[in-house]
Amino acid sequence: MGYSAAKFHILFDSMAQGAFFQLADGSLGDVNPAALEMFGLSRDEFLGRTSMNPAWRVIAEDGADLPPEQHPSMAALSSGRPVRDFVAGIFNPRKGRFCWLNLNAIPMFRAGESSPYQVFVTMHDISRQKRMNDIHLSRIHLMQYGDAHTLDELLAEALDEVEKLTDSAIGFYHFFDAATDCITLKAWSTNTLNLVCGIEARQGHYRVDQAGVWVDCLRYGGPSIHNDYESLPHRKGLPPGHAPVSRTLVVPVKRNGQVVAILGVGNKRSDYCDADVHTVSLFADLTWDIAEQKQMQSELLKKRDELKQANELLEQRVNQRTADLQASIRERESFSYSVSHDLRAPLRHISSYSSILVEEFGPALPPQALNYLDRMRGAANKMGALIDHLLELSRVARATIQPEPVDLSAAAAAILHMLQETEPHRLVHQEVEPGLTVQGDCHLINQLMGNLLGNAWKYTSQTSCPRIAVGRLKSSSEEVYFVRDNGAGFDMNYQAKLFKPFERLHGSEFDGIGIGLATSQQIIERHGGRIWGEGAVDKGATFYFTLGG
Repeated sequence: MGYSAAKFHILFDSMAQGAFFQLADGSLGDVNPAALEMFGLSRDEFLGRTSMNPAWRVIAEDGADLPPEQHPSMAALSSGRPVRDFVAGIFNPRKGRFCWLNLNAIPMFRAGESSPYQVFVTMHDISRQKRMNDIHLSRIHLMQYGDAHTLDELLAEALDEVEKLTDSAIGFYHFFDAATDCITLKAWSTNTLNLVCGIEARQGHYRVDQAGVWVDCLRYGGPSIHNDYESLPHRKGLPPGHAPVSRTLVVPVKRNGQVVAILGVGNKRSDYCDADVHTVSLFADLTWDIAEQKQMQSELLKKRDELKQANELLEQRVNQRTADLQASIRERESFSYSVSHDLRAPLRHISSYSSILVEEFGPALPPQALNYLDRMRGAANKMGALIDHLLELSRVARATIQPEPVDLSAAAAAILHMLQETEPHRLVHQEVEPGLTVQGDCHLINQLMGNLLGNAWKYTSQTSCPRIAVGRLKSSSEEVYFVRDNGAGFDMNYQAKLFKPFERLHGSEFDGIGIGLATSQQIIERHGGRIWGEGAVDKGATFYFTLGG
């Protein structure tokens, strides 16, 4: 061997990457120590093989067996083209697991020949990166899976993923209740359920002291690995129908320092190791987090449904109460209207016959009888006025609101002008703020202003310098209008009686029957507004109101 060849072999043997040569006939040539470590073979075992040797176990990235003719070295020899960054899993018999490799196969040619006489293959171990990538993809898959599936389906899917990542054949998930020291089976993997475990009782609830070695992680507070299950002296055996167990790995899930669940796998073809503990722990924690989130979502959905049902029930009750109230109001209005109409006829008869008696038999009647008849007619006329106001109140309650812009200033000025014409001898200082416009029913707004200004005119009749003002509050956040006078006023202690029908706060010195403010309040409420009054005895009164628009 020349100096150059010796130098090449030193470099070849010291490479961190695995490397080997394969001849055109498929036989394997030279190989370096790094490649032998990746293959799990001795030099003699490697050189005695070809790609067609059935002892090779090679799989593609999807886990399917890779035929010999598709091995990177054979593909490069047959095509004469390089194969780069080919990922495959090659079973390492020493480690008892697949070693994932990234391979590059470069065909080599002699001068003047078109077919390669050998191929030079380099490779490096990507098992760790592949494992982490698979774990990452599985975790993403599990999080997406949990969004559209039930808790039981999620747990089973998580166990299926862990089985694949750890090359296991058994998977189980239990919840643990520290208060009762009991564990409850929540899920088995699909493989466990369908192929491995044939026992009839597929739901389990045990006390820890009744369970076997598979709950050692609860007893010791950390992951437990049993790579020689049959040799364990404290195992309790398996129930009838359960498949044989060779190896187990069980990890606890802890929250706030307390174990809440355990996830276990079993029957890996090789011994479980720290990398498997890491993988299983990741999935045990993730699954618990997703399960906890799903339970919270389920509770939120339940509460939302309960709230929705409560709201619907409340809405039904409100609608029913509203309908009952509206029906009651209609009945009351109908009753008032009917009674008022029915009372009119007998009152007319009383008034008419009283007048006839006075006209035809007046001279023959004694003075006391005439007095009685006059009082009878006065009472009948008063009752007639009451009925008229009741009818008016009823009409206001039943009237259809036809909203439109109403010039409140013009309406107030017109009403005051009419009042002045009825009593031209009175000198009343009148102030109406210009430009007051509201949205409402024109007829009812005019009736409202007629009632309020009529009261102001009446209750200033005994005031020496009467003043009546109509305006709007400047500083209010809402449109508040007012009618103010400096007349007789009222005692604020009786404010609650202001808007009650037939309630009067003054004596006979002022005429009236006490229905105007009640009608005004009903008009305001029909418009969605509110009305209130302020005053003091002999210092006047102010009535404020808003209109809801």
